[in-house]
Amino acid sequence: MEKMVVISTLFIGIIGIAGCGATQISDENVRKSDRFYEAAVVAWTDRSDNLTAIRHLTRAVEANPKNDDAQYLLGTMRLSRGEYKQAEEHLLLAVKYRENNAAKKVEAQNSLGVLYIHTKRYEEAIRVLDESAGEVLNRAPWLAYGNLGWAYTELGQYDHAIESLKRALFDQPQFCVGLYRLGNAYYMKGDYESAKESLNSALSIEADGCDRMQEAYHLLGMTYLRLDNPDDAMNAFDTCVQVNPKTEIGKSCAEITRE
Repeated sequence: MEKMVVISTLFIGIIGIAGCGATQISDENVRKSDRFYEAAVVAWTDRSDNLTAIRHLTRAVEANPKNDDAQYLLGTMRLSRGEYKQAEEHLLLAVKYRENNAAKKVEAQNSLGVLYIHTKRYEEAIRVLDESAGEVLNRAPWLAYGNLGWAYTELGQYDHAIESLKRALFDQPQFCVGLYRLGNAYYMKGDYESAKESLNSALSIEADGCDRMQEAYHLLGMTYLRLDNPDDAMNAFDTCVQVNPKTEIGKSCAEITRE
C-alpha cells in the first residue's frame, strides 16, 4: 500500500512539473518575440510594408503570446484591414496581458471598441469604451469618448452621443474627428444649425489633415441642403471632390454636383 501511495505521489508530481513547463515561456522565446516585434515596427513605420509587419508580428506572438505590444499592434493592423475575427483575438489578448498596466490597457480597449462598432456590436462597444474613457490613467481620454459618441450615434441615442462627444472636445478642443462626429450626431437628431457649426469647426482645423475630411464636406453639403442653402452646399460638395475624386465619397459628392 505504501509503495502505491509513493508511486501515485511521484506520478502526480511529474504531471505537475510538465504542466508548469507548458505554461512557461523561455527567455530565448521572449527575446525572439521582441526581435520580431522590433522588425515589424521598422517595416510598418519606416517602409510602410504592412504585410511584412504582419508576418513579423505573427511570429512574435507565436514565440511569446504574452507580448502585449505585438498582440496590440497585430490586432490594430488586422482591424484596419477589415479582418475583424483575427483582430478581435489579438486585441482581447492585448487587453488581458495589459491588465496590470492601465495606461496601456485603455489603448487596447479603445481599438477593441472600434472593432465592436464596425461589427455592429454597439452595446459591447459602449461597455469597453466607457471603461476606457473613465480610467484616470488614460492619457488620451478624448479618443475613447469620441468613439463612445460614435457608438451611441449608431444606436440612435443622439443625446448620449452629443454628451460623450462634448466631453471629448472638452479634453481636446482640436479633435476634429470628434467635431465631425458631433456634427453627425446633431444632423441625425435634426439640429442642422448645430451640425453646420460643428462641421465647419472641424474643417477649419488644419492640423492632421482635418481640413481634408471628405466625409465632413459631404455631410456639410447635406446639412446646407437641409437648411435650404444650395450655394454653400454645392461649394462643400465641390471641395469634397477636389480632395480626392477617386474615393467612394468623392464620387458620391461628384454625382450630387452633376444633378
